[in-house]
Amino acid sequence: MLILQAERDSLLKPLQAVTGIVERRHTLPILSNVLIEGRGGQTKLLATDLEIQIDTAGPEGGAGDFRITTNAKKFQDILRALPAGALVSLDWDDNRLTLKAGKSRFALQTLPAADFPMMNVGEDISATFSLGQERFKTMLSQVQYSMAVQDIRYYLNGLLMQVEGSQLRLVATDGHRLDYAACAIDADLPRAEVILPRKRCWNCSNC
Repeated sequence: MLILQAERDSLLKPLQAVTGIVERRHTLPILSNVLIEGRGGQTKLLATDLEIQIDTAGPEGGAGDFRITTNAKKFQDILRALPAGALVSLDWDDNRLTLKAGKSRFALQTLPAADFPMMNVGEDISATFSLGQERFKTMLSQVQYSMAVQDIRYYLNGLLMQVEGSQLRLVATDGHRLDYAACAIDADLPRAEVILPRKRCWNCSNC
């Protein structure tokens, strides 16, 4: 069954956005996979390591509704090996995902999407704002080296992100040193705070 046909880069770029957190070797094989979901002609890619969950929009043009998981690194390696601009077709049948591009054909095993762990997104904290990528990366670079590493005080193994009014603040500390960065945002928000895990901070700063 054909589930998606799209240009190579329109698949590769969102896949690269989520595979940074995928573990190559894990006691749960499904965590080495990426979830590909299609609904109403829109696709979404999602990955998790049980600590972080990342999802991003994929290419349009999905055929019907579907949910599958396949090995993220192998899928990414195949797409990278294809020439830029190649038209990629994905067929799913009998727990096997077949990728076709020109005369090339690749087969990938799938695991049930129902087994893919989904993190609950807290509804008690809600704040939406926009910030340029380079500005956010600069702020991260100013504070991330003060994050603790494998501290038993788990909340120190990350950084505090706080929004209030029209200001965004980032704070990191390992109990001995503390770094702080702030910038103005185009919003007027009630105070909200979250802790970003260390791994997610490094992923953002290197994207």
